[in-house]
Amino acid sequence: MNRHCKVPAVIVIWLGVTLAHARLVPRFAYVANNQDDTVSIFALHKSGLRAIGYVYTGAGSNPRAVAVTPSQSFLYVAEGNVGIAGYAINNVNGHLTPVPGSPFVAGPEFSISVYPSGKFLAAISGSSVSLYAINATTGTLTAIQTISGDSPIAAAIDPQGHFLFTANVNSNTISAFSINQTSGSLTAVAGSPFATGPSPEGVAIDQHGKFLYVPNGNGASVSAFAINSVSGALTPLAGSPFAAGSVPMAAVIKKSFLFVANSADKTISQYTIDPTTGSLTPISAPFPTRSSGPLALTANPAQPLVYVADHDSDEVLVLGITQRHGSLFYESIIRSRGSPLSIALASGPSTVSYAPRFVYECNSSSNNVWGYGVTAATGSLATIASSPFAAGSSPHSVVSDLDGQFVFTANGGSNDVSAFTVNQQSGALVAVPGSPFAAGTQPVSVAVDNGAHFVYVANSVSNTVSGYSVSSTGTLTNVPNSPFETQGTGPMALTIDPRGKSLYVANTHSNSLTIFEIDAATGNLQFAGSATTANAPIMLAIDKDGRYLYALNQDSQNISGYAIDAVTGQLAPVRNSPFDVPGPSYSITIDPVGNYLYAGGNTAIAAYKLFDDRGTLKALAQSPFDGVSVAYGLGVDLSDSFLYAANNSGNSISGFRIEKGGGLQALSGSPYPAGTSPVSLTIINGFQ
Repeated sequence: MNRHCKVPAVIVIWLGVTLAHARLVPRFAYVANNQDDTVSIFALHKSGLRAIGYVYTGAGSNPRAVAVTPSQSFLYVAEGNVGIAGYAINNVNGHLTPVPGSPFVAGPEFSISVYPSGKFLAAISGSSVSLYAINATTGTLTAIQTISGDSPIAAAIDPQGHFLFTANVNSNTISAFSINQTSGSLTAVAGSPFATGPSPEGVAIDQHGKFLYVPNGNGASVSAFAINSVSGALTPLAGSPFAAGSVPMAAVIKKSFLFVANSADKTISQYTIDPTTGSLTPISAPFPTRSSGPLALTANPAQPLVYVADHDSDEVLVLGITQRHGSLFYESIIRSRGSPLSIALASGPSTVSYAPRFVYECNSSSNNVWGYGVTAATGSLATIASSPFAAGSSPHSVVSDLDGQFVFTANGGSNDVSAFTVNQQSGALVAVPGSPFAAGTQPVSVAVDNGAHFVYVANSVSNTVSGYSVSSTGTLTNVPNSPFETQGTGPMALTIDPRGKSLYVANTHSNSLTIFEIDAATGNLQFAGSATTANAPIMLAIDKDGRYLYALNQDSQNISGYAIDAVTGQLAPVRNSPFDVPGPSYSITIDPVGNYLYAGGNTAIAAYKLFDDRGTLKALAQSPFDGVSVAYGLGVDLSDSFLYAANNSGNSISGFRIEKGGGLQALSGSPYPAGTSPVSLTIINGFQ
């Protein structure tokens, strides 16, 4: 696969929040991964993104663009080789469910735009513009009109919904159409098409519908036009075209600022827009996107943020905008599953927030799972009335999916995996039909991806990983070719990166890590490489952005740190790795913000700050923190408020409040009683 081939640019100007939804704020981001046949799902959290899952769009679908209806009810995906897929949006957790009849039409689609009314969708195929009516209840599409065009590749609609414009990449023009407000049908504007620079790749329209801007891919320039508010005709602005970087492919407007993504020289040109004339003035030198060749831009309508899709590095950059000057600066970087080409945002009445609801810990000697309800304000735990819940023999690990639908345990004594559904009101666990499910010899660690597509188990004696697909009821089915050889001995721990693309296995006896790539469709594992560790790695943790992985080495009493390659998933040691821990340690976890790493020991928890953007760890001055009894398991809730420890020798759970600066303060009533020999815990959080 050639990851550096030129991909036709896709610009979807998300129309944002309409006047009828002025109080809505963005909650979720959807990213079309062109070469991965997936759409990644992210929750917007403060100024960053948090990976929460993905949908598989079908073999060879090659999604190019995404768009959300103004009602925030439906997401549509322009699939480069299939047609248009439609999904209903769960506004609480961001999940996507295919709408009836999806995918619609057949053949390649390069971009899509939803009318501000939400009643119609325009699709750009490269040879035509097709119009569809959107069923407001089901989201199904019905074809209305198709107009042949001269190589249209991208489109945008003015905020009032009066006109649609297409960038025609091969004819060096932009076509203008008036929109019938009743039927949605299109009629060519007099004088259309209008000349642009060479190879127009996208369209951006200001918030008042007065000015239109077109990045010219082979012209290193931006063509600028005034829009006639009555006819829709375009008139070139004085000074147009304006100089841009090399191969500009995308443009987006945020208030009075225009940003243009230059894919070849890996920069973003920054301009102020004159409110009277529409003329562009460079703010400063083009903003460098490091190794990223930006191909799509999306602005957050509620915050001074721009999201950048980089096809080559499999990353989404989050850039801040200075209030006074409009200059860009780095906020964060998150990985998508692969080759992102387009980003769309879905909004709701409030930003996404989290609160802990339940904690579950498994007990290797009493062969059960204890459950606790969490008081969100204080973090205190109260045993669930029907707890404990029977598991297999000697459960060594317990996990839950991000949405808290299921709980899974790896049962080392009975060589199987228990699966439970979670009662969302009481927290009670109910074994799913067919549970437990056979695994390899002595499974000791279990992991589930964020979207609960697949579950994997490390079998410590048979030196394999068992893989399972997860049904809507929690039933597990072996994935193709399972189990998989780990290429190392004594696999003791495994973890999945936040985007669900890579699986990492810690091989305790061979002092190594195994890297697998996860097939988005089947869950099949493909061996992708390995890395060496210090002595006896027994636990793994990955930061929320999927940039760094850490392995706790029991015998050498230190932590190996690795930078994760965004494209391949390969590991490279970070500076000054490995990092010492104060005495024997048994577990590690990273807070959900990605600022701190905690290691559980015999009587205390060591705390480290992720010191720089290279993944370096630095012990906190006040570390370690007392209050545990052989902490075999650690977990932090998604609100970043509380840390819990499973005390193997104390038969208890310790709870701590996370203070500003990463320090820990024991909760009132801690420690809380548990079963016999607790070894692992998991936390279920609620979306709010």
